[in-house]
Amino acid sequence: MDLARQYGLYSVAHPLRLDYAQLKKRLGGVVTVLRKASSPAFVELIASHSVSMSECVIEFESSIGSKMRIQWKGASAPDWARLLRAWRESER
Repeated sequence: MDLARQYGLYSVAHPLRLDYAQLKKRLGGVVTVLRKASSPAFVELIASHSVSMSECVIEFESSIGSKMRIQWKGASAPDWARLLRAWRESER
């Protein structure tokens, strides 16, 4: 029952093949599970309209602490997929 209080009724009842309704009844009703806020693994930024920029700086930091700073001038942006792929490969 402590596991159901910690992880939630369904998360415990389903893998153990327990009767969800009976477990809920034994616990005395609804169990609220406090979940930790997770940090995003991916963030996508979408502009509402095309904007011309003369200069832009973007900084990335990986989960292991590596950092990459991209600074460019002009209208055309770098090839993001190729840059990020090369950066990930260099961390290995």
